[in-house]
Amino acid sequence: MYNNKVFVGRNVVATLLGEALILIAGTILLTASAKAQVPFYPVPMTLQTLVVVALGLFLGPVRGSGIVIAYILQGLAGFPVFAGTPPAPSGLAYVAGPTGGYLAGFAISAFAAGWLARKGYAKTIPGAVTVAVVASALIYVPGLAWLGVFTGYGERLLTAGFYPFLLGDLVKSALAGLLFIAASMVVPGLGHISGEKPEKK
Repeated sequence: MYNNKVFVGRNVVATLLGEALILIAGTILLTASAKAQVPFYPVPMTLQTLVVVALGLFLGPVRGSGIVIAYILQGLAGFPVFAGTPPAPSGLAYVAGPTGGYLAGFAISAFAAGWLARKGYAKTIPGAVTVAVVASALIYVPGLAWLGVFTGYGERLLTAGFYPFLLGDLVKSALAGLLFIAASMVVPGLGHISGEKPEKK
């Protein structure tokens, strides 16, 4: 009995440690993707959308969105994890600023990508790319809704927060979907690694 308790205790510790390492690695990856600038038309792009969607696809809805929430909390605490920080300061002022809605959209996007993958919609290349595009599009819902408070709701809003980033996000979504399919060929059941069983179709 004692040995069983020790074994279970060690398993719990190992599991918690593993989850903590995944969380730390995910937030580091998100931070790096926010800082990376890739030349693109019509504006340079970061890799955040790709990483956000990939976190959901690869790690599932809970882990994926949990990492994004932890990342946002790090920024709220003042750590320079967001795009443009420094010189722009992190903290509440950044999160409540014009782009704060997109940060909320990241969590929604990661959850949606993971949830749709769990439902079995990302088993093929067209399916995975579609899931990634849908998840990426969800970022714009709170993003534009909040940005409109600063710009007004009209053509100016779309010009500031939608049109310049649309093509880049489509490319990143397609890449996230393709990476997921490629990885799934190596690790079967990749979209279900958080412990939940795939739903039968």
